[in-house]
Amino acid sequence: MELYLIRHAEAVEQTEGLDDQVRWLTPKGRKQQQRAAARLHKKRVRPDLIITSPLTRAVQTAELLLPELGKQPRLIADIRLAADATVEELLTLLKEQEEVGCLLLVGHEPLLSGLAAALLDNELSFHFAKSGCLALQLRKNRDKPAKFLWYAPANGKTIRSAKKGCIPRS
Repeated sequence: MELYLIRHAEAVEQTEGLDDQVRWLTPKGRKQQQRAAARLHKKRVRPDLIITSPLTRAVQTAELLLPELGKQPRLIADIRLAADATVEELLTLLKEQEEVGCLLLVGHEPLLSGLAAALLDNELSFHFAKSGCLALQLRKNRDKPAKFLWYAPANGKTIRSAKKGCIPRS
């Protein structure tokens, strides 16, 4: 399975009285995500399914991807991608989607970096910039680590080496 992990774009800051779940994308975040989506289009990313956190900023990020993806993949929200979810819940979600050829997840930090570390066999630590996308190839034998394909920050060059994109765990 091809797996793409995307962190939501820049959102308004959390303030007193503003529930974290309803924080929306800033104008800068929208532009940032549109650039990131165009980059995915150039890379020919064509997911069969997009699963997003149900939080407003993640749903908006996922919606901004749709015009650039060519075909229209199914888009669903799943609480297991919410900011307070666990890596174990995400691993279960992935297992449930084993028949999907290409899956794109939109979520939050530090959950996505935790999932990336688990899939890369916990040998590497990873941090997602806002609107950053990590591409992995999951192996049929899930006992083997995923293959790092590339990481594309919203701004900057695509990183094609796990050694350049990740920090070795000590």
